[in-house]
Amino acid sequence: MATHGSQNRAYPLPDGRELSRAVDKAIRELYAAQQRAGRAMTVVAAATVRDILTGCDHDAPFDAAWAEFTETWSGSLFATGAYWMAAGERRTFVDDLGQTEGMNAVLDMNEWTSYLDDTNREVWEPISERLPDRDGTRVWRLDLGKAAALSLP
Repeated sequence: MATHGSQNRAYPLPDGRELSRAVDKAIRELYAAQQRAGRAMTVVAAATVRDILTGCDHDAPFDAAWAEFTETWSGSLFATGAYWMAAGERRTFVDDLGQTEGMNAVLDMNEWTSYLDDTNREVWEPISERLPDRDGTRVWRLDLGKAAALSLP
């Protein structure tokens, strides 16, 4: 083994067991944080659909049951602005709010949905339905009632 001209250690390192414990702890905490973020952002997605459709009147009735998302190349979800009524009718925010307001609603929603990705897939995927791919892109619809019922961290 080459020493490159020095017999001294360049810097001290923790022993292997200490380093292994630190790595294990960091990975466990990272995984737990990713799952908490997934639950929180899934609930936020359901709340955002409600707010868009009710004008932020949390007591107003609305009938959205599912929201549509595409999966980006990076694995994060992107709201399309489409949703389904409980009776099965597919609608869009643009249909309901007009072009400008509907597109702004989608942009607002995507501020949060981008946190839904491969790191927390086991939170959102079980309450989603995979739809046929569109132009080579995965498409999902999230069950908004199940999303709203997730426990927050």
